Amino acid sequence: MLRRTLQQIPLSLFLCALLFAGLFGCTPQGNQTRQIAADPSILRVGVTSDAPPLVYRTNNTVVGLEADFAKRLGKFTGKRVEFIEVDRDKKISALLNDEIDIIMSAMSITNAREYQIAFTAPYLRSGQILLVRLKDKAKFSTGIYSLMNSSHVIGTIKNTTGDLFITKTINGVEVKQFKTTTSAVNALIAKKIDALVYDAPMVCHFAAVNENQKLAPILSLATEEYLAWGIRKEDTDLLQQANAFLQSLKNSNELQGMIRARIPYM
Repeated sequence: MLRRTLQQIPLSLFLCALLFAGLFGCTPQGNQTRQIAADPSILRVGVTSDAPPLVYRTNNTVVGLEADFAKRLGKFTGKRVEFIEVDRDKKISALLNDEIDIIMSAMSITNAREYQIAFTAPYLRSGQILLVRLKDKAKFSTGIYSLMNSSHVIGTIKNTTGDLFITKTINGVEVKQFKTTTSAVNALIAKKIDALVYDAPMVCHFAAVNENQKLAPILSLATEEYLAWGIRKEDTDLLQQANAFLQSLKNSNELQGMIRARIPYM
């Protein structure tokens, strides 16, 4: 990631950092689950790698903030980390079926998910915001609620909390669902949609990497969500280890450094 001086950072993108400041503490194209038998020496990490900067692929390698956490968690627990690609809407079933040990994939804590699985302490506060074309920013000055009963065409990522939020909350707009964030952002650039509703860290990322395409975030959070890692309820040992690991990052002040290294302009 290119480092810039404070003077070079566009104000709207710099404010993305403020959405996450002081925090102690959803998601994307996948493949069929690769079968790896349970092994006490292996930590099977389930990911859906289309949520940069949190988890994505570069040169066929899983990278991002979640990958950074997973590798550190592997060292903390003395286990070898294996990343396993899982379809977005199959992560919880893969976990419950013992195909993976932990979900580290930009997952928000929700009541429905907590009914099925356990979550670690959250590591990041997030929420749903808009990504729009810079020239249209004034049209969306009140954030997501400026969409209500409008003629705007809104993009969402299928089966994410943003998709569910728009479906339940916003009336009178046309919604287009996309399987991947890349296809959704390309549709915004091509003027096939007027705004993309997605998690704040990813919106800030796409605004930064598409600066030449003149995309901008609308920084008003419509929801308050917390990102955490999902573990089977009966796997109390791993849950305790993951929470101890996260607490160690907080105690050493490494957590915020890891977040700032991956989320633009933090």
